[in-house]
Amino acid sequence: MKSLNDILGNSKDLNQRLEKIKRDVIKDPDVKAFLEAHRSKITNSMIDRDLNILQEYKDQQKHYDGHTFEDCPNFVKGHVPELYIENDHFKIKYLPCPCKIKHDEAKFKAHLITSHHMQRATLDAELKDIYTNRRDRLDVAMAANDICKRIKSGETEYLKGLYLYGPFGTGKSFILGAMANQLKSENIPSTMVYLPEFIRTLKSGFNDNSFEKRLNQIMKANVLFLDDIGAEETTPWARDEVIGPLLHYRMVHELPTFFSSNLNFKELEHHFSLTRQGAEATKGARIMERIKSLAQPYFLEGVNYRDI
Repeated sequence: MKSLNDILGNSKDLNQRLEKIKRDVIKDPDVKAFLEAHRSKITNSMIDRDLNILQEYKDQQKHYDGHTFEDCPNFVKGHVPELYIENDHFKIKYLPCPCKIKHDEAKFKAHLITSHHMQRATLDAELKDIYTNRRDRLDVAMAANDICKRIKSGETEYLKGLYLYGPFGTGKSFILGAMANQLKSENIPSTMVYLPEFIRTLKSGFNDNSFEKRLNQIMKANVLFLDDIGAEETTPWARDEVIGPLLHYRMVHELPTFFSSNLNFKELEHHFSLTRQGAEATKGARIMERIKSLAQPYFLEGVNYRDI
């Protein structure tokens, strides 16, 4: 069995190694700067006693170099060490690194837009990328920007959303996505729903008793964007149990609501008036009353921007 001396070497060698470690630690620019700044409080015995603390401080990155949270090299991931003195001892506390702050902000913002069946391109849209080469598009872009400012400032009483309608590919969904991202940049949550697919998936909620929960999440959203209303199959159930209660709740509680559609108001009313059971003009008109109270219509015409 090896003796302690065999393991550690003789005391002279050990002392030499410790002195070398001490010199290396003290020469470190950050350690050296700290020792200089607190010279009146520091003794050699403090350095000898807490050399391991100074070593721990020396071996870590104190200055942010742009690395990501995943690549943070420090002992406590996402934190930078700060050296201080307490009761004649060197101590380290760990403060959030800019990489963690950025990581946490991105994680928070990732949940600000709740998406149901929306395309990625729509979710990545920005107001600055809206084509404004036509008067109708410029008007919509200005209205969208003004509404986002009002929502940010809390001026939502009597605030009407937008009902964007027009031919396929004119950027209606893109504008809704751009508004959602503008609100996201101000830490305001919103929900985007591709309505035809959402209604189809709601039917499965009867099997697992999640129908009411799913509908309430959409109904009570802080800001709601309903994409492609009028493209869903009209059934009495979809109209009277989903769309009607959803719009009624948002109208009564004056919650900001936005729409996109290929249909104008008259065409959409006709759409909601007809089901397989026949024509029900009164129910179609009731749906439209709610939509008109929630949003101002804007027509978008022109080329198919998806081909550009």
